[in-house]
Amino acid sequence: MQTTAIILAGGKSKRMGTDKALLKVGGTALLEKSVALCKTVCNHIIISSNNTEHDKYGYPLVADEIENCGPMGGIYSSLKKSETEWNFIISVDSAYVEPEFVSFLFSQAGDFDAIVPFSSNGREPLIALYNKQSLPVIEENLNTGNFRVNNLLNAINTKWIDAESWIEKYPKLFYNLNRPEDL
Repeated sequence: MQTTAIILAGGKSKRMGTDKALLKVGGTALLEKSVALCKTVCNHIIISSNNTEHDKYGYPLVADEIENCGPMGGIYSSLKKSETEWNFIISVDSAYVEPEFVSFLFSQAGDFDAIVPFSSNGREPLIALYNKQSLPVIEENLNTGNFRVNNLLNAINTKWIDAESWIEKYPKLFYNLNRPEDL
């Protein structure tokens, strides 16, 4: 199965105060970490961003067609550019996602619009799989000002994956770097 990784790197990083994609963790920029992960689990990579500094990795940058609507705008614009049915969405600030977990998500693909992990800490819609067939519903939500990804997931055929056992194995799996103190 051909797959595409979509790295959401175009956020405003308001809480961090600087472009998260370029921040270094363990000497490696978050965007570089995401690219390294995605190269191991997907055939193609798209970086959702309009920051030209993000193109140094040699993968296509896709700017939001509809601005100021959060992650949904990046997901929408990048899914439109993707040439594969299944797409792994990852937020650039998710520095501890394991290739084994992404492969597991792909093993769950079937007749669904999305494959989304959850745990006792909540849903993880930005470390998930989205099928291109979800585009019409995403577009409808954007056109009506409904920018919440969780609302989208409730409206499409989503397969929810209990990830508690994965968190036991990888405690930082869903850890996000949102504020300077998170580093």
